[in-house]
Amino acid sequence: MTKKIIPQRKWIYCAVEGEGEQAFIKFLQQIATQKGLHVHLDCVPLNGGGYKSMLAKANLYRSRKERFKAKASILFVDTDRAEKNDDGWTLEKLHAEATKKKFTVCLQNPNQEGLLLRLIPGKERLQPHATTAHKLLQKEWPDYQKPTDAHTLKAKFSLEDLLRAARVDEELSRLLTIIGFIK
Repeated sequence: MTKKIIPQRKWIYCAVEGEGEQAFIKFLQQIATQKGLHVHLDCVPLNGGGYKSMLAKANLYRSRKERFKAKASILFVDTDRAEKNDDGWTLEKLHAEATKKKFTVCLQNPNQEGLLLRLIPGKERLQPHATTAHKLLQKEWPDYQKPTDAHTLKAKFSLEDLLRAARVDEELSRLLTIIGFIK
């Protein structure tokens, strides 16, 4: 009897703002598994804060899991955090400090509702302001409730929706490339 060789999963550490982003990463994991990608998306919610505090928490939580040797570490946050200026960090400062700590920053522009809106066919080029993104998403998706869960996202969106939006969303494209959906 021959032994079946099972490819080792690529472990990717994902630090995210909150429950909605965690559900989005779980949704990506479901699609990756369905497509046969050997990847494990280890997602840790940071429960908000400013860019500085989120990066510090992401780094701390990752250090507790170093035995897994992540192939990539992603910090997945909203761009509208820069407008709130919770801790004085700009997006440029976040990118610079994250690079020092070996994190790739992937941004939702302006927030998760803006990203989800762009997954809807024909809406991929929209760039709503943070104050209108939720309202626009609810207009297109009346049943949307924040935070949504991975099961709901899987029922609403597909890999094709992600890839279509990624063609015009550099940040989403970066995330999907790291995971392995885009070569």
